[in-house]
Amino acid sequence: MKKIALTAIISFIFSCAGSMTAKAENPTPYRLPAAHNAAVEAGTSLMAASMDNVKAFSPFAVTEDVKPAEDANGELINRITDFAAKYLGTRYRRGSSSPKGFDCSGFVGFVFRNFGIDLSRSSASQYNEGEKVAKDDLRPGDLMFFSGSAGNRKRVGHVAMVVDVKPDGSCTFIHASSSQGVVYQNFPDGGYYSKRYIGAKRIIPSEPKA
Repeated sequence: MKKIALTAIISFIFSCAGSMTAKAENPTPYRLPAAHNAAVEAGTSLMAASMDNVKAFSPFAVTEDVKPAEDANGELINRITDFAAKYLGTRYRRGSSSPKGFDCSGFVGFVFRNFGIDLSRSSASQYNEGEKVAKDDLRPGDLMFFSGSAGNRKRVGHVAMVVDVKPDGSCTFIHASSSQGVVYQNFPDGGYYSKRYIGAKRIIPSEPKA
């Protein structure tokens, strides 16, 4: 008898919970006993707990992907780096910023201008734009600045754009090299560019401007 009674009570709890969870008030003009209300609350809590367990442990549960803030402009940055790659092999031409030939700042300015972002003409002036970025916090789209091949090693004379950052912190940049034209370059290279590195700037903010 006890087993039958227990089964009946459990069935009663679930049937009441199923019928009452969608209704906030008593649909009848009669006052229900306190025991009934307690049974409904217990059944509702039990069902909620069961659903939480299903969501937590079911192999079919789906979690919502949340984009990190730094990816807010990711699509724009990808378009910019892809556009820059179209000009690989273009010859170097001092003072030029056209597909017929680029110098370093002319190339970077040309690429960004295609996406409505105007930069100063010289690499030294471009170094005064954007926000400063640490070497270990570089991301695609950032500009890297170096001293020139001659003269003061602390004076900006060359600019490049990051296109890829590896897990170990090294990166690849694209630039208009005076000896090779538009090419990719790994950094650090343990030589020429490592010795001449001055700093980096972020032209495209992490968050889209309102």
